[in-house]
Amino acid sequence: MTGEDLLERLLKSYQSSYDIEKAYDINGDIYDAHASFNVTSAKYVLVKKAELWRANCFEHVFFRVLDQLSVEDIERYREQVISYIEPQLVRGGKKCPEKDHMYTYMTGIFIAEDGVTDEVKKMVKRFSYVKNYRFTIRGYSEVRLLVFDLKNKKIFGNRAAKDLVKGYSKAGVI
Repeated sequence: MTGEDLLERLLKSYQSSYDIEKAYDINGDIYDAHASFNVTSAKYVLVKKAELWRANCFEHVFFRVLDQLSVEDIERYREQVISYIEPQLVRGGKKCPEKDHMYTYMTGIFIAEDGVTDEVKKMVKRFSYVKNYRFTIRGYSEVRLLVFDLKNKKIFGNRAAKDLVKGYSKAGVI
Protein backbone atom coordinates (compact mmCIF):
# COMPACT_ATOMS: atom_id res chain seq x y z
CA MET A 1 0.00 0.00 0.00
CA THR A 2 1.31 3.45 -0.90
CA GLY A 3 0.96 6.60 1.17
CA GLU A 4 -1.52 8.05 -1.32
CA ASP A 5 -3.70 4.94 -1.08
CA LEU A 6 -3.74 5.16 2.72
CA LEU A 7 -4.50 8.89 2.55
CA GLU A 8 -7.50 8.25 0.31
CA ARG A 9 -8.76 5.52 2.66
CA LEU A 10 -8.40 7.83 5.65
CA LEU A 11 -10.13 10.73 3.91
CA LYS A 12 -12.97 8.44 2.87
CA SER A 13 -13.48 7.43 6.51
CA TYR A 14 -13.42 11.09 7.65
CA GLN A 15 -15.72 12.26 4.85
CA SER A 16 -19.03 11.51 6.59
CA SER A 17 -18.36 13.69 9.66
CA TYR A 18 -15.67 16.18 8.64
CA ASP A 19 -15.37 19.04 6.15
CA ILE A 20 -12.36 18.19 4.00
CA GLU A 21 -10.11 20.52 2.00
CA LYS A 22 -7.34 19.09 -0.16
CA ALA A 23 -3.99 20.86 -0.57
CA TYR A 24 -4.30 23.05 2.54
CA ASP A 25 -1.75 25.88 2.76
CA ILE A 26 -0.26 27.07 6.07
CA ASN A 27 2.17 29.94 5.45
CA GLY A 28 3.47 28.39 2.21
CA ASP A 29 3.65 24.85 3.61
CA ILE A 30 1.15 22.59 1.80
CA TYR A 31 -0.59 19.74 3.61
CA ASP A 32 -2.21 17.03 1.50
CA ALA A 33 -5.55 17.62 3.25
CA HIS A 34 -7.25 19.36 6.17
CA ALA A 35 -10.38 18.00 7.84
CA SER A 36 -12.40 20.05 10.34
CA PHE A 37 -15.15 18.91 12.67
CA ASN A 38 -17.39 20.56 15.24
CA VAL A 39 -20.20 19.35 17.44
CA THR A 40 -22.41 21.14 19.95
CA SER A 41 -24.04 19.49 22.94
CA ALA A 42 -26.61 21.21 25.13
CA LYS A 43 -28.96 20.44 28.01
CA TYR A 44 -32.17 22.35 28.57
CA VAL A 45 -35.36 22.10 30.61
CA LEU A 46 -38.72 21.89 28.79
CA VAL A 47 -37.91 24.58 26.20
CA LYS A 48 -34.68 25.42 24.41
CA LYS A 49 -34.62 28.91 25.94
CA ALA A 50 -34.16 27.34 29.38
CA GLU A 51 -30.68 26.07 28.57
CA LEU A 52 -28.67 24.63 31.46
CA TRP A 53 -25.36 24.22 29.63
CA ARG A 54 -23.76 24.07 26.19
CA ALA A 55 -20.43 22.63 25.04
CA ASN A 56 -18.76 23.16 21.67
CA CYS A 57 -16.09 20.65 20.61
CA PHE A 58 -13.80 20.96 17.59
CA GLU A 59 -11.07 19.09 15.75
CA HIS A 60 -8.68 20.11 12.97
CA VAL A 61 -6.83 17.25 11.28
CA PHE A 62 -3.84 17.86 9.00
CA PHE A 63 -2.71 15.04 6.70
CA ARG A 64 0.71 14.76 5.07
CA VAL A 65 2.28 11.95 3.01
CA LEU A 66 6.09 11.92 3.11
CA ASP A 67 8.85 9.64 1.89
CA GLN A 68 10.49 9.79 5.31
CA LEU A 69 9.34 11.73 8.37
CA SER A 70 12.15 13.84 9.82
CA VAL A 71 12.79 15.78 13.01
CA GLU A 72 12.43 18.98 10.99
CA ASP A 73 8.90 17.96 9.90
CA ILE A 74 7.83 17.54 13.54
CA GLU A 75 9.45 20.82 14.56
CA ARG A 76 7.78 22.60 11.62
CA TYR A 77 4.39 21.22 12.67
CA ARG A 78 4.97 22.50 16.24
CA GLU A 79 5.82 25.96 14.86
CA GLN A 80 2.68 25.95 12.71
CA VAL A 81 0.57 25.02 15.73
CA ILE A 82 2.06 27.91 17.72
CA SER A 83 2.04 30.54 14.96
CA TYR A 84 -1.12 29.74 12.97
CA ILE A 85 -3.25 26.72 13.89
CA GLU A 86 -3.90 27.53 17.56
CA PRO A 87 -4.24 31.32 17.30
CA GLN A 88 -6.23 31.41 14.04
CA LEU A 89 -8.21 28.16 13.81
CA VAL A 90 -8.84 27.61 17.53
CA ARG A 91 -9.15 31.15 18.89
CA GLY A 92 -10.11 32.93 15.68
CA GLY A 93 -7.43 35.59 16.27
CA LYS A 94 -8.89 36.53 19.67
CA LYS A 95 -7.44 36.23 23.16
CA CYS A 96 -9.44 33.06 23.91
CA PRO A 97 -12.10 30.94 22.18
CA GLU A 98 -15.79 31.81 22.17
CA LYS A 99 -18.04 31.15 25.14
CA ASP A 100 -19.05 27.47 25.57
CA HIS A 101 -15.81 26.20 23.96
CA MET A 102 -14.95 22.87 25.59
CA TYR A 103 -11.95 21.56 23.62
CA THR A 104 -10.22 21.61 20.27
CA TYR A 105 -7.93 18.85 19.06
CA MET A 106 -5.25 19.79 16.53
CA THR A 107 -4.36 16.43 15.02
CA GLY A 108 -1.37 15.88 12.75
CA ILE A 109 -1.43 12.65 10.75
CA PHE A 110 1.83 11.85 8.98
CA ILE A 111 2.17 8.93 6.57
CA ALA A 112 5.82 7.89 6.16
CA GLU A 113 6.36 5.57 3.20
CA ASP A 114 10.06 4.75 3.79
CA GLY A 115 9.90 4.33 7.57
CA VAL A 116 10.80 6.41 10.58
CA THR A 117 14.09 6.68 12.48
CA ASP A 118 14.28 5.91 16.20
CA GLU A 119 15.05 9.57 16.89
CA VAL A 120 11.84 10.71 15.16
CA LYS A 121 9.81 8.01 16.88
CA LYS A 122 11.11 9.14 20.28
CA MET A 123 10.34 12.78 19.40
CA VAL A 124 6.78 11.95 18.33
CA LYS A 125 6.10 9.96 21.52
CA ARG A 126 7.37 12.88 23.66
CA PHE A 127 5.49 15.56 21.70
CA SER A 128 3.13 17.52 23.91
CA TYR A 129 1.16 20.73 23.47
CA VAL A 130 -1.80 21.70 25.65
CA LYS A 131 -3.18 25.20 26.12
CA ASN A 132 -5.82 26.09 28.72
CA TYR A 133 -8.03 29.14 28.29
CA ARG A 134 -8.96 31.12 31.41
CA PHE A 135 -8.00 28.25 33.72
CA THR A 136 -10.04 25.87 31.49
CA ILE A 137 -13.24 27.87 32.04
CA ARG A 138 -13.12 28.48 28.27
CA GLY A 139 -11.80 24.98 27.59
CA TYR A 140 -8.48 23.80 26.23
CA SER A 141 -6.70 22.81 23.05
CA GLU A 142 -4.37 19.87 22.57
CA VAL A 143 -2.16 18.46 19.82
CA ARG A 144 -2.50 14.81 18.85
CA LEU A 145 0.24 13.43 16.65
CA LEU A 146 -0.22 10.18 14.72
CA VAL A 147 2.32 8.49 12.43
CA PHE A 148 1.75 5.64 9.99
CA ASP A 149 5.07 3.90 9.28
CA LEU A 150 4.26 2.00 6.06
CA LYS A 151 7.67 0.34 5.67
CA ASN A 152 7.49 -1.34 9.10
CA LYS A 153 3.67 -1.50 9.17
CA LYS A 154 3.50 0.36 12.51
CA ILE A 155 1.20 3.03 13.91
CA PHE A 156 2.34 5.22 16.79
CA GLY A 157 1.69 8.64 18.26
CA ASN A 158 2.05 10.90 21.24
CA ARG A 159 0.25 10.35 24.53
CA ALA A 160 -2.75 12.47 23.48
CA ALA A 161 -3.23 10.26 20.39
CA LYS A 162 -3.32 7.01 22.37
CA ASP A 163 -6.98 6.34 21.49
CA LEU A 164 -6.32 7.03 17.80
CA VAL A 165 -3.40 4.59 17.74
CA LYS A 166 -5.50 1.95 19.47
CA GLY A 167 -8.46 2.45 17.11
CA TYR A 168 -6.42 2.38 13.89
CA SER A 169 -4.44 -0.64 15.11
CA LYS A 170 -7.62 -2.58 15.85
CA ALA A 171 -9.10 -1.58 12.48
CA GLY A 172 -6.06 -3.00 10.69
CA VAL A 173 -5.58 0.08 8.53
CA ILE A 174 -2.06 -0.97 7.46
